[in-house]
Amino acid sequence: MEKEKQNELREQLMPALQCKYDEFRLLGYNQVTMEQIWDCLVQKKWKNFKEEKKLFELVNDILSLQIGEYMSFVTMKSYKEQRSSENDDLETLLKELL
Repeated sequence: MEKEKQNELREQLMPALQCKYDEFRLLGYNQVTMEQIWDCLVQKKWKNFKEEKKLFELVNDILSLQIGEYMSFVTMKSYKEQRSSENDDLETLLKELL
């Protein structure tokens, strides 16, 4: 999905995003951010965004997002970032040694 379309959709979907954010916070997940929820939706639920989805379908995707799906996404993203950072550190160390 192109960045311009994402920004436009995000503005339209902000009430549903806010609702999901509030729900997760109410459940005690205080580290949740709107940005992470949006990233989860874009990278997981809307990964293969080929056909034109209707607005109500996108709202349904947001409201049906379960905390388990979200936490799995955040955990995997964190793990990948950590691995990438470790690989960068190893590359830097190898370059210094050579």
